[in-house]
Amino acid sequence: MSTSIVARLKLARDDFTLDVDLHLPGRGISALFGHSGSGKTSCLRCLAGLERAGSAYIEVNGEIWEDSARGFFLAPHLRPVGYVFQEASLFPHLSVRGNLEFGWRRVAAAQRKVSLDQACQLLGIG
Repeated sequence: MSTSIVARLKLARDDFTLDVDLHLPGRGISALFGHSGSGKTSCLRCLAGLERAGSAYIEVNGEIWEDSARGFFLAPHLRPVGYVFQEASLFPHLSVRGNLEFGWRRVAAAQRKVSLDQACQLLGIG
């Protein structure tokens, strides 16, 4: 099985067209960085299924998540992907760990790949 992320996206904006041809490893943590307004958030929203590009092909570890040429779109809640929003989206009454625990508890125990402590250590926030 292929362990990679392939994304080809074309998304028209008012002042530019986002044209993405992305190949990433299918495991671990990857990051996008660039100038403000360059399309990072739009690209991530498309990968997560929160936004649809005019033309899109997304394949993750051999599974097609979106293929606009064939009219296929995998719903966001069926995409096993983590997304950290740039705006403050945490519950303000909880600590960072408390916010992580909130999401962690919503994953079935059989589906958890790492413990909460391991996730905190991996992300350098523990």
